[in-house]
Amino acid sequence: KMIITHLLRAFMSSVNGVRLTWKSEIAFRLEILGCILILPFTFWIEAAKGDKLFVVFSLSIMLISELLNTAIEKANDALKKTNDSLIQFSKDAASAAVFVSLCLVGISLLNLVFI
Repeated sequence: KMIITHLLRAFMSSVNGVRLTWKSEIAFRLEILGCILILPFTFWIEAAKGDKLFVVFSLSIMLISELLNTAIEKANDALKKTNDSLIQFSKDAASAAVFVSLCLVGISLLNLVFI
């Protein structure tokens, strides 16, 4: 019973994290909208299963990157309100991770459609 309670709490924390990110980050909402538009297209187009899986994985990595980027930004904002070069570096690096994931989504879509 204790394991079930722990798992339920962990699940609820995850749902809350998605909910809070949805409410506070327009980029996350746009990325979710992109997933809603891209996923049906991915399964409609005739392509190899591996190519379709590449799109699904790249979209998942994009959402994970955005969630982690938001967590880093919020933690840094809570830590220090003034300008700090290390905090700015960590925010920029987290943002770069999102950019790389978006590039991966683009590559996976190009692969799906043209290769």
